[in-house]
Amino acid sequence: MKTKKSMNKMDQMLFWNKPEVLAPREVELNNTNKLFTVVSLFAGCGGLDLGFSGDFKYRKFFFPKNPFKIILANDIDSTAASVYDANGRYLGHKMLKEDVKNLAEHDIPDFDVLLAGFPCQPFSNAGQRKGVNDKRGTLFQECERILKIGLARERKPSAFVFENVRGIMSSKMPDGNSVPDEIVRLTEALGFKTTYKLVNSSHYGVPSDRHRLLIVGVKKDLGIFDFNMLDNMVEKHALPNSKVDPYELLLGSIISDIPDDAPQKCDFWPYSPSVQCMVEKIGTCNDRENALKKFIGKTPISEISATITNGRSWKDMDPNDMTPRFRKIWDNPKKYHAPKFYRRFALGEINGTITASAQPENCGITHPFLNRRFTIREIARIQSFPDDFVFPYTNIANAYKVIGNAVPPILGWVVARALAEFLAERLGK
Repeated sequence: MKTKKSMNKMDQMLFWNKPEVLAPREVELNNTNKLFTVVSLFAGCGGLDLGFSGDFKYRKFFFPKNPFKIILANDIDSTAASVYDANGRYLGHKMLKEDVKNLAEHDIPDFDVLLAGFPCQPFSNAGQRKGVNDKRGTLFQECERILKIGLARERKPSAFVFENVRGIMSSKMPDGNSVPDEIVRLTEALGFKTTYKLVNSSHYGVPSDRHRLLIVGVKKDLGIFDFNMLDNMVEKHALPNSKVDPYELLLGSIISDIPDDAPQKCDFWPYSPSVQCMVEKIGTCNDRENALKKFIGKTPISEISATITNGRSWKDMDPNDMTPRFRKIWDNPKKYHAPKFYRRFALGEINGTITASAQPENCGITHPFLNRRFTIREIARIQSFPDDFVFPYTNIANAYKVIGNAVPPILGWVVARALAEFLAERLGK
């Protein structure tokens, strides 16, 4: 094996030259005696809540506890509630399963921080993009209502964090204002300084190129939240990231070391016969079991295979085997912007977004060399959940849905760590 000194620039970037015990450094936050209480709306299966709570392990990394305590989590989805409740060792309490519109003032305890991942389907490129014309598209106004409840009390909230898909940025209100700008307008009228940023989860330790909009507001007298603090947390805690240290985020790394006894390691949702046929016609990536084993020893990818980064899609089919729809796109790729349907990521790539629908046409849900969907445990890893975080279900499609809808816990941890440092410095408590 090459030494780092003898490697070329690409090898140096992709070689994980870190100690064998990989863990974020326990860096003390200033003035962290204060424990911030949190109300979490649209909490889903608990990805963002887990990140804010901290104290979890992901592969060889340990993510220390954060100074946040979730005192109320709410969601109307029964599968999400079942998953949340089944992971009490991490989340510590049961979910309140209720329509957010029915939450009364007496249901809401005093809180310091509001979290909300209001439904993304109205804004998602994978959905019908009805935006605010979908009845779920204005649920952010319920977040405004809950903030007002908190602000009317002696103990007032100091901050909020909202998360959504990037499609929300192009969604408009009836007056032409973008939805994020409308949220800024509404929350600044309540006394917050609000800002937002589109982020890629892979920049913050998550093994997925998953773009999400983060909207963060803090009380005006505290200043304005600086999103550069997220990058500072990545550097401070030595997290792998797609900008500098991507090796541990590559798909081969993520699926190479799943423990044999990991729950739901073999559970996967079979494709329909027509989709199965399509997947098999596209074919597998070149690199298979032997290449996968080399990721366990952290072999530089240039030493594994020359094709390790070559994924596949519908474009790799024989055109004569295509359906009329795909043949039409194949014959005129410029007109259709050359979409990559049925994307299959290779072992040497960072996987793309796993959508709630988990359909291969719209996301990279197919295993690189097995003709099936990723298992529940594999997509949980791509979303950065711990291996012992379980996803009980009565319908396996619903398990995929809640994982796809979740905020990756590691992204949540980075945001929480940055917000804790920001609040501790300014509140001085």
